[in-house]
Order: sequence, then C-alpha cells, then structure tokens
Amino acid sequence: MPYNHNLLHSLSLLLIKGTSPKKSKITTTPGRYCVNQREKRRRKMIKIPYFSALSTYFSFGLLFVFGHVRDFFRKIFDFFHSSNLQGYAPICSGQEDFYVRRYYHRIQDCFGRPISSAPDVWFDIVHRYSNDNNKTMRRTSKVTRCLNLGSYNYLGFAAADEYCTPRVIETLNRFSPSTCSPRVDGGTTTLHKELEESVANFVGKPAAIVFGMGYATNAATLPVLIGKGGLIVSDSLNHSSIINGARGSGATIRVFQHNMPSHLEEVLRQHIAEGQPRTHRPWKKIVVLVEGIYSMEGELCKLPEIVAVCKKYKAYVYLDEAHSIGAVGQTGKGVCELLGVDTADVDVMMGTFTKSFGSCGGYIAGSKELIQYLQVH
Repeated sequence: MPYNHNLLHSLSLLLIKGTSPKKSKITTTPGRYCVNQREKRRRKMIKIPYFSALSTYFSFGLLFVFGHVRDFFRKIFDFFHSSNLQGYAPICSGQEDFYVRRYYHRIQDCFGRPISSAPDVWFDIVHRYSNDNNKTMRRTSKVTRCLNLGSYNYLGFAAADEYCTPRVIETLNRFSPSTCSPRVDGGTTTLHKELEESVANFVGKPAAIVFGMGYATNAATLPVLIGKGGLIVSDSLNHSSIINGARGSGATIRVFQHNMPSHLEEVLRQHIAEGQPRTHRPWKKIVVLVEGIYSMEGELCKLPEIVAVCKKYKAYVYLDEAHSIGAVGQTGKGVCELLGVDTADVDVMMGTFTKSFGSCGGYIAGSKELIQYLQVH
C-alpha cells in the first residue's frame, strides 16, 4: 500500500515537541471518569418528553407499514423490473435494502453533508436540494456556519495550524504526496524511519512501526501476532478492526464483560485450566485485547487492574490507544501516563494518527524483537 508523505514529517516533529505551543498542556484527571460522577451527569441529562418519543416511534412505524405495503404491490404489478438483475447480485438485500429505500432516501439530505471549509471547530455546511425525491442531491452556493460537535479532531491539528500546516506544505514540495510503492518494495523513506523513532520515544517503547491505515493496523497485525493454538481474550465492546483482526488470526476467541477485570480473571482462569479445545494442551500464547478509551462509550479502560490480572496469568496485553493517545495524560501520552501504568507492562501499544494528530495511518509500538518480527512478516 503506497504511503502518503504529506504529514509523515510533521507528525514526527509534532511527537518530538508533544503538541503545538498553544496546545502543549493536556490535563485530565482519573476522578473525572469515576462511576459516581457519571451517574450524576446522567441524572442531570434532559429527558425526552413522552409525546416526542411516541410521535417519533409512530412516524417510523407508519413508514414501516406503508413501505411494506408499497413493496407488496410493487412485486405484483412491477415484478419484471423489480426482479430483473441481469445476472448481478443485489447491492443490498433484506432489511438493509428496505431501510435504504423506505427510510434513508427520505432523510438522506441530513446525512453525509459536505463542507466547504477546513474541518475545524467551526465549519461551513453546504446546502443541497433534490428534484427526484432525494435519489440524487445537488449542491447549492448557500452555506451555513456550524459548530462541530462530532469530530475526532481533538486538538485541532486537522484544520489550519501554525505549526503543522507550513511543514506539511514543505514536505509535499520536497517529497511528493506518495512513494507509489509498498514499503517492502522500496517505499520506505527517511521520513518513515524518523516518524517511527519519534513514535517510540513519545509512547515510551524501544521501537515502533507505522502503517498507512489505522483500521488495517489492528486488522493486519493481530493475525501476525497470534495464530492457531493461541487464545485471544477480547473486551466485549472492542472496535470492529480488533474483532476482524482476531477472527482472521485463527486463534480461539473468548470475550469478557466490558471493562470488568474480575470477569477477565474468571475467563483466563477457566481457559488456562481447560487448555486448547479437544487436545487440552497448554495455549501457545494468550493475548488480552483492550482499548484505552472506548469511543462509543467515552469510557476509560481500567488498565491498572487489567495489567495486574495479565501479569498474574502471564498473558500479553494489547492496548489500542486510537482515541486516547494525544488526548489524555499530562503531556498527551495516553492512558498509561494518565493512570500511572508503566509502558513496560503493556506488551503491544497500538494507536492511530487520525484523531488527535489530524493525519492518517497508525502505529504499533513494542520491543525491538516484536517490531523486527512485524517488519519481516
């Protein structure tokens, strides 16, 4: 996979400095995330009025009923056109097909809205219109200035930044946008080496390797780290990239209740005692997969307790810091810094550049032996 040069150099400089001068202080305390305070915030949340909830459910129910009635008559009176796929499989089928045709098309102007400015705290939303019942959308010249409340751009580096932007432009002019070659075939440059060294120093590990895509960092690395005869113990709310990587590894997968070290210990104890399926031989390797911050829940991992359990049962810790690196900790070094966990106790540290650092790609940090193994395989 060819690599983009556009932010490799600026990323390495950014990691060396920590953050830009105006954003150098990132303070977050663990107490903010305690259960009692979360409960207090939930109680203070505005409750949806019953009338609004009922009217919403009624509207969706009405669309559901009329959608199926229309599909029924369409099959009767327009059977040839509705079933004539000319040998092609349908793009979507079942409930997905029904949702797209009867629900999403009616309100798709509210989704995937294009912007005409940098993805900063405030950005310009482009207005659109349709002449065919929202099957196609046409852009207009009218824009609305809106507040961005749904972005991974935690530190603002994705927008115009006085530190990153000039270095990005300089790097583009000097190295071009891409190597046009996979790293193994000659696509590795001095920028990759510089970035990997900066990442390793920043997260506190001996070595690191960078990837061109954050999702693929998990999905491609896990099958290399563990295979048949191994045991993966995964948090129930882990990201889909972790799930796909675990499934592709061929290892036995077990799930523990979300963020519950006590249940993790039960799962480890049980499966270590039982051994591999059928043969009951000892596991070749046991890897526990967790995230630093679970993106959909906004919840911190109970890393100190999980590390203690893994030490007790001699299991490897794989920590996904896609959302926590750069966003929490005194200097933005993630949950290990925030919760006081020694990075030497975390065997594999994964992260991405797509959130706090406003770039693309991901990284794996660990021992030199681990990184050399990943580079070869």
